[in-house]
Amino acid sequence: MNDEKLDLPRDQYEPVISQPVELGVLTLEVTLDVFDIHGNREIKTCHGDIYDIVNALRDYSKLLEMVCDSWDLQGVHRAKYEYHAEKLRKIAQKYQEGIGYDYDAAMEKCRKKAAKKSRADDPGGDAMTMALLKKQREAEAKAEKAAAKAGASSSASEDNGDSPWAEDE
Repeated sequence: MNDEKLDLPRDQYEPVISQPVELGVLTLEVTLDVFDIHGNREIKTCHGDIYDIVNALRDYSKLLEMVCDSWDLQGVHRAKYEYHAEKLRKIAQKYQEGIGYDYDAAMEKCRKKAAKKSRADDPGGDAMTMALLKKQREAEAKAEKAAAKAGASSSASEDNGDSPWAEDE
């Protein structure tokens, strides 16, 4: 594979990888038993880690399928991507069943919640940006008020003949 930087359409892929998923109870310990040629091994983890694994596997499988169409992959390349996407979904399904999690139901719940509340209503990560804009507006209003006050006092001094540039009559 070449080292060229891929120009991926961000607007197409970002919604898939940035969708929120409600995770529920994340701190319950889970033990994974893995058997390989070295024997039985235990991995102690928590539900949150398994949720993250499931979400990553499912999201990556979606991205693989999207890339097939986006890059117009054909033949063995397309078959390889589709095979990996299906394999990742099967692995994710095993983990989901193990902890009683349903990725599809969680995604549907998030979609409904997002449809109810617009992003513009909730500052979320944009709180600092909104605070900065508010401070800028306040500073502009203060500057306009000071300019109006200065303009009013200079016109008052001109009316009184106190202006240093007034001509002597």
